[in-house]
Amino acid sequence: MTVITTQLLDGHLLSPRPKRLIPAPAWKRLINIILDYIGTILFFSTIIFLIAYVTETSIKENFIHNQKAYPIAFNALGIFAMYVYYIVCEFYLSGKTFGKYLTGTVVVTPAGQPPNLNQVLIRSALRFIPLEGVFLLLNPQSLHDEWSGTLVIEE
Repeated sequence: MTVITTQLLDGHLLSPRPKRLIPAPAWKRLINIILDYIGTILFFSTIIFLIAYVTETSIKENFIHNQKAYPIAFNALGIFAMYVYYIVCEFYLSGKTFGKYLTGTVVVTPAGQPPNLNQVLIRSALRFIPLEGVFLLLNPQSLHDEWSGTLVIEE
């Protein structure tokens, strides 16, 4: 027995139509970058807090000591925190980060689906290309969108 599904809308039987993907404007994308930078700082601060809690030192003491004693490791931890922030948000929250929630945008594939883990890993890694955000001003689709096969759209 075959089951056929259709959608009933306003009394008419319709076949499902593909969702129209409207690219997010550059200004919203730039606001996303700023808000996500704040989100990353909050995420990084949480990591610093947990390290201070485990080592039983004050947060200020731990922060200043680690920044001076281990500058390369401290910066690497910040980059790692940013990478993890984007992976967790864009994969586990179906293409949304803190900034994207506030601006009403979302990351999707060209088919309108949430990105898969491989796409999110590529997107997140490509964000570390120097001046990658500047390309957003020249092209509505940034390098991390193009190379990962994703786009940011209006929700």
